[in-house]
Amino acid sequence: RMTSDRHCRVASQTGVINGVAPLPGGRTTSQWRRLVGVVAVGLAAVGWLLSACSNSPLLPAVLGPALVAKPVVHGLRRPEYQPFHEKLMEYLLVAPTKADWPSKLELLPKEAAGGTDWVKALNENLITPKPGLDAKAEDGPVFDMDVELIPKDLPDFKATYPHKAHTQLLACANCHPAIFKMEKGGDPITMEKIFAGEYCGRCHGRVAFDPVTACPRCHLSMPQ
Repeated sequence: RMTSDRHCRVASQTGVINGVAPLPGGRTTSQWRRLVGVVAVGLAAVGWLLSACSNSPLLPAVLGPALVAKPVVHGLRRPEYQPFHEKLMEYLLVAPTKADWPSKLELLPKEAAGGTDWVKALNENLITPKPGLDAKAEDGPVFDMDVELIPKDLPDFKATYPHKAHTQLLACANCHPAIFKMEKGGDPITMEKIFAGEYCGRCHGRVAFDPVTACPRCHLSMPQ
């Protein structure tokens, strides 16, 4: 009896019962063998089920159609560096077409002497004059005012200057103060000077009506 008690104490200290030592976890070798067998059978069953489902229409019906791999498309990348090469550019310069002014002037109304009647062309909206030769010239106001020039010795030859027609055609800065002073009697205007191209003769006789053939246009008391 003392011997059996000693064997029990030794078994309880070493864990050996009936000559069989337990493996880690408190299981014996036979128990581990059974566990490994069960796991192997389970894995085999799972593999068989997966194989059967993949070969039958059941899996696509549940999970949908199989995904098809698409090719990878990369975005735009920086172009390959190209060294700078100087290029020569050729330009074709086309000369502007020269306007045929004589033929255009023939389309405008004429006065009795055959020259262009600018006032009538303006009133009929056939022309749109610029305020001056300078590209920066600005339009000025239109003055509906007449200026009378009466010679001291010949009052019957009174000349009437209509501001309205002139300010519709040109801005004030074209005549004042370079040609005409802005004061009464400030300019010694005579017909000789006008015929020589001064004062009114700066335009009349060149682009406007000729004072030699259109006396009644300024001297209103003269017969037409």
